[in-house]
Amino acid sequence: MRLTTTVIAAAAGWVWAAVAVHAEILENSSPVWLADVAGPTDPAIVAQEYPKDESVIQNRELPGPYPLDISTYPKPLQPPPTDHPEVQKVVSQLDWSKVPQIQPRTIKVWAVDISGYDAHSDPDCWWSASTCKRPKLDYLPEDIYTCPNAGDWGLNYDDGPLRIWSFNETQKAWQEPHFYNFLVDHGKQKATLFFIGSNVITFPEAAQRALSDGHTICAHTWSHKQMTTLTNEEIVAEFYWTSKAIKEVMGITPKCWRPPYGDVDDRVRAIAWLMGMRTVIWDQDSNDWNLYGTPARGSHENSNSTVSMAERWLPKLQEAFRVMPIHKCIDDPYPYWEKAWAYPTLKNADPPLDPKAPESGQTSEGEAGSKSHGSNHADGPSASAASHLFLPLTTLLLAALSFFTF
Repeated sequence: MRLTTTVIAAAAGWVWAAVAVHAEILENSSPVWLADVAGPTDPAIVAQEYPKDESVIQNRELPGPYPLDISTYPKPLQPPPTDHPEVQKVVSQLDWSKVPQIQPRTIKVWAVDISGYDAHSDPDCWWSASTCKRPKLDYLPEDIYTCPNAGDWGLNYDDGPLRIWSFNETQKAWQEPHFYNFLVDHGKQKATLFFIGSNVITFPEAAQRALSDGHTICAHTWSHKQMTTLTNEEIVAEFYWTSKAIKEVMGITPKCWRPPYGDVDDRVRAIAWLMGMRTVIWDQDSNDWNLYGTPARGSHENSNSTVSMAERWLPKLQEAFRVMPIHKCIDDPYPYWEKAWAYPTLKNADPPLDPKAPESGQTSEGEAGSKSHGSNHADGPSASAASHLFLPLTTLLLAALSFFTF
């Protein structure tokens, strides 16, 4: 497992506004297929709203094991099956006419194969080939990738929550809540955390602690695969199980996700958007995942090293930048579909609850369910059609310290 630190920073001078919204952006809504998934309701287990600063306590240990039946989920860190009834239910409800017919990509020597793709015209806005962040489909929003104000740093970490599967107590001391306590000790620093669904179900207590500390939670897929190499149904399965795990463990439904390795194109973006999530990327890459020369994209790096590197950098960042979570720097107080959550932003330290958000158990249309759009293409959702956010500085065994700058 990797803890990835990513940060969004705005350089001095003119920058693209990461939150610009096209007038014809397709409206998305709270995922109806999660309406019956119940999360914890006891604030002693996990926060039910953005926590007051005084409730974030230093050196707090994790509570006892959280009772979660992981047998109802796919195998952790393995590609989830697409024939599961819950996945097929989601597939049947998506409007596939809004998903471009782009062929799944292929892997070549651990990375997506971009040979043969016209990166100059870039018809699919394929980030791995061109670092494209503005979809060619005008009904999809631009990726979030930079803080609009000079001097702001959007702090974020990928691949958590970090659990070290070892009998070595020295190594295990680096797992959560070690790093969360470090953030509390350094000014109760808040960050955006991109969680892998598999890690959420295998370490639910740490995920709950992160939310209760006031961090912003986003999705980072179930098995950490290059998303453009998957079929449509495989993409749905990755998103579905991750979103379900986050909701069952923490009671929230994130509106944000980050593609592993930054691998995203308009097909993947469209499916994510239809499932209620906007893509978050970065605009420069320090290749920190290759810091230690690891062959498999840094996926077997030493966790001790990754956390240590993140801890070494944070005080320096705090001295040089205004460090904050991504949604704060882009002035978005509503990172989840649940109405109870409103995060402080630069413009409003105490924003009201989102008046557009559905009540618990309701969709954005105010119904407990949603009309099925079905599929408009002949071959079903796998029809043929055609690989971090804020400059990564250190990727440690599934970890990268990154930042945004333009």
